[in-house]
Amino acid sequence: MRSVLAALLVFILAAAATPASAEIRALIVAISKYSDPIPSLEGPPNDAAALKTLLEQQGAKDITSLADGQATRSNIRAALEGLGKRAKPGDWVIFFYAGHGAQAKSRDPTETDGMDEFMALGGFTVSKPDPNTYILDDDLRGWLVNFFPTSVNVLQIADACHSGTLNRSAVAKSVFKKRSALDNPMAISLPPPPPDPARLPPSAIDPPNLVYVGAAQDDQFALEGPLPRGDSPSRGLLTYALEGALKERRPNGNLVSDLDNNGQLSLAELASTLESRTRELSSTQQWSSAAVPPRNERSVIFQPLKAPPADERPIEVKPADDAAADLLGGKGPWASIPRGTPDLTWNAQEGWVTDNRGDRVAEGLKTPEQLTGVIMKRRAISQLAGSANERQIKVDIGPRPKGQLYKKGEAVDLAVTHRGGAGFLTAFNLASDGTVQMLYPLDGDGNGQMVAGQTRVVMARTKVVPPFGVDNVVAVVTPDEPIVLRAALKRIDGKRDSMVAAGLVRDELDQAKGQASMALGELYTGP
Repeated sequence: MRSVLAALLVFILAAAATPASAEIRALIVAISKYSDPIPSLEGPPNDAAALKTLLEQQGAKDITSLADGQATRSNIRAALEGLGKRAKPGDWVIFFYAGHGAQAKSRDPTETDGMDEFMALGGFTVSKPDPNTYILDDDLRGWLVNFFPTSVNVLQIADACHSGTLNRSAVAKSVFKKRSALDNPMAISLPPPPPDPARLPPSAIDPPNLVYVGAAQDDQFALEGPLPRGDSPSRGLLTYALEGALKERRPNGNLVSDLDNNGQLSLAELASTLESRTRELSSTQQWSSAAVPPRNERSVIFQPLKAPPADERPIEVKPADDAAADLLGGKGPWASIPRGTPDLTWNAQEGWVTDNRGDRVAEGLKTPEQLTGVIMKRRAISQLAGSANERQIKVDIGPRPKGQLYKKGEAVDLAVTHRGGAGFLTAFNLASDGTVQMLYPLDGDGNGQMVAGQTRVVMARTKVVPPFGVDNVVAVVTPDEPIVLRAALKRIDGKRDSMVAAGLVRDELDQAKGQASMALGELYTGP
């Protein structure tokens, strides 16, 4: 159910047509301490503190925080009911939950999947669940509907997950951990919750005032881990992605996540940006989902935060063999570290590179120049992720589900789906070592013009060949034929110029003044 899966995001400053006296009110719940066999978490207190700071920067004063043992079912219910009594028409009420989510066998015959989704609170035990240590999705939905009239906007934020499987097996140990309490949800059933007049049965119809932003898709885990570096505090990926979306600027001062470049960040724009940012941070193990009612799509939510200082720290690389240790002793955009959690690990003799998420991002890397290509490509994709507008354009990589591994010789389909006005499609690939590879339009493709409405263009059908690792497909749709962009991309075709390519795309997006859109796609390959 989205009401439990819905994961971190959106702290609303003001909706369109909101009265000037409207306020932000919030309940922040963070659970980090659990009993075996449920693992405790490190990130929820950091997420909660970050959210509280952000809300205070937006002028919020009515903020209630509950953590661990204080965050019981009855206390959360009472706090939400209290917010409902204090809220005025036009206010935004934010309910934030960071902790474990889970599923269990349902006693409710109306649950179509036979499962109950719930938030596992402090003190929850698998052997003897206490009804005051968990909240069912139907109970929470009932509270949000019954305590808040439709004149009050409600945003539910839950940096949690309830079940799922990662699409792609990691080849090395990852620094990320999942926020799912139970590996086998069918192993337990919950006792009936206390009778509650505010409880609502499952419904396919969402209230017009209720906004959800999910940390992950239904078949994925929500993750937490050290961000931005291996020695950083643990954070939920969506919380961290949100902060980045509110800080990174264009040359003209607007936020990169302001996709139409009009100086205002709408809720629809932020939701789209977070999908790309969470996917990039997790190497396609997780990407956010959102349900934004029509009346709130153009709502202006956050004001920009202070832009972060330029990150000039070199990428930390740990050698996995003596050959890599020798090569990393030279100059390059890296810092060689003998231990700890690096950004990348390199085995020069075997040629593979893994990242701190456990993915093998490149193979066949024998030289420092090739490693430099990997590092610069990572920076390029990080820069582009915040500008992706996946409500307008999406890169489709098939036939496997997104994020799965393709092996040598297997067929891969590359296509782009575009929703919007007429435009011109340009696409290129950044190979695992940062090599730029022009994809579309090539000879015989014409000028790449796409008609208005929904259009799907098949760019290529190909087979997996070396170099293996992580490729990133970049697709751009512009209102006018991008003659300069295409000419520049053709000049660097076949070269390790990923940062140049990223700069060209960002310039094109800025010059189009919100009329262009861009999307990213990830392709994972191996021998």
